[in-house]
Amino acid sequence: MNVVLCKPKHVVEVSVTVKDKFLTVRRELGESLIERSEEIDLLLTALIAGEHLLLVGPPGCGKSLLIDSLMKWTHGSKFCCLLNKYTLTEELFGPYSLTELKNDRFVRITTNRLPEAKYVFLDEIFKSSSSILNSLLKLLNERTFDCGDGVTLRVPLELCLAASNEWPEGDSKKELGALFDRFLLRKTVNPISSLAGRQKLLWANKPPEFSTSLSAHELTAARLDAQGLSWSKEAKQALESILDELARQGVRPSDRRQYKSVSIVQAYAWLNGAEEVQPEHLEILQYILCNDHAEEASKVRAVIMTIAAPISMKVNGLLFETEQILSSVNTKDLGATATAASKLSEIQKSLKAMKESPKASAATAYLKEKITELRLKSLDSI
Repeated sequence: MNVVLCKPKHVVEVSVTVKDKFLTVRRELGESLIERSEEIDLLLTALIAGEHLLLVGPPGCGKSLLIDSLMKWTHGSKFCCLLNKYTLTEELFGPYSLTELKNDRFVRITTNRLPEAKYVFLDEIFKSSSSILNSLLKLLNERTFDCGDGVTLRVPLELCLAASNEWPEGDSKKELGALFDRFLLRKTVNPISSLAGRQKLLWANKPPEFSTSLSAHELTAARLDAQGLSWSKEAKQALESILDELARQGVRPSDRRQYKSVSIVQAYAWLNGAEEVQPEHLEILQYILCNDHAEEASKVRAVIMTIAAPISMKVNGLLFETEQILSSVNTKDLGATATAASKLSEIQKSLKAMKESPKASAATAYLKEKITELRLKSLDSI
C-alpha cells in the first residue's frame, strides 16, 4: 500500500528570491549604518555589476564596516590592509616560496593573501608604493594575478572596496590615474550630520544583523538577471542627453566609463526592484561620470538630476530642509516647536504630492515619524 504524507495545512512555504534577499539586506544595513543609505546602495550595486568602489572621507565613517558587513552576509573570504609607502608587496600578495627559490623559480605563496580573497578592503590605497599599485592594476581589471615565473592565476575577487582620506591632487593625480580609473564607482563620505543620526549613534547604535545570506550561485543569478534588464526609450534618451550636456560643459568621461555605465545603471535599477530601466535610475551616474571630483562633482550631479531625476532632486532638497529645521529647533520652546512642526507639515504636503515616486513615499514616512517625535519631545518638556 502506498502512503502519501501530506504537509499540515497551516504550514506555508515561502520562496525567497535573490532580489528579495538584496532588498532585505539593503534595509537591514540601512537600519544599522547611520546615514549611509547611498554608500549601501553603491556597495550593493558594485557587487551586482562586478565593479569596484572607492570611498573618500575621514577615518571613522564606517567604510571598513561596510565591507565587513558584506562579507558576513555572503560568507566570503576577505582580505584587509592599511597601506602606506612602507607596505611590502609580500604583505598583499604573499612571500616567495623558499622551496621554489632553490630551483631558481620565483613563485609567490598566496595563501590567505589578496589573490585568494573574494572581498578586499584597501585602506589609504593612494599612499602605497608604485610597485603595489602597478601589481593591483591587472588584478582589479582582469581578475588575474601573476604569482611568478609566468604562472597566471585567475583570482576569485568579487569586489574591492578602497578608501582614502583625500582625493588625489597635483602630480599624484597623474601618477594614480590608471589605478583611480579602476574604481568605477567613487564617492565622498561625510560624517553623521543630522540630529537624529547623532542621537542614534550615541544611544541606539547596533551592529548589522542579517535574516538572510547570499551564496555564490545566487550572486551569479543576480548578475545575470540585472544584465538582462531592458532599457526604456526614455532612459536611453536621458543617458544620451546627459552625455551631450556634460560634453558641452567640458566633462568628457572615458569611453570605458560611458560603456560600463550601462551595466551599472541596470544593476541599480534591479536593486530597486525595477522590471525596466527608467530615467530616475540614472542618478547613480553621478558617482561614475566624474573625472575630477574637486571640479566636476557638483556640475555632473546637477546635469544628471535635472535631466534624469528631477523628482529625486526635489525630494533631496526637501529632506535637507527637514534636517535643518530639526537640528535648529529648541523643543523646550513651545512656540518654536509649533513653528517647526508647521514647516515640516508643509514639506510633508509637498512630498505627498509626488505620488508616483517611491523615494518621495519613503521621505513622507520618515517626515511623519519626525513630526511625531518632535511633538512628543515638546510634551515631555512641559
